[in-house]
Amino acid sequence: MKPATVVLSLPVMDVERSLRFYRDGLELATPGIEEGMIAFELPNLSLFLIEHSQYATYTSRAGVESNGVPAPGACTISCAMGSKAEVDDTLARAAAAGGSASRPAADHDGSYTGYFSDPDGHLWELVFNARTEAAAAA
Repeated sequence: MKPATVVLSLPVMDVERSLRFYRDGLELATPGIEEGMIAFELPNLSLFLIEHSQYATYTSRAGVESNGVPAPGACTISCAMGSKAEVDDTLARAAAAGGSASRPAADHDGSYTGYFSDPDGHLWELVFNARTEAAAAA
């Protein structure tokens, strides 16, 4: 499988709060909320934030049963970053915007890696590695 676009849909409890976090805090561009959904276009990824009630509709179509409330942190979103400073800056901005970073970024297995969670508990992994395309482009 070689998808041309990756789309990630995340269930959120409060669409307005998520809009403030991603648009205002992390400075991702979006036209705003449309029918309970927010779309962000990032390089190599389309990110959709969907009201948790709408998300249950999608998961039930796939045969996934739930109690109607998706588990926080059910996925990890990994991003290759251009530098250690970019990892640290993004962690700081995420925390300032209402997210949480449980510990500072650190060197691990040849990469500099940091983690943060958004207000709904979705886990993000930020990785700087000199061999990645992001590092080469910086």
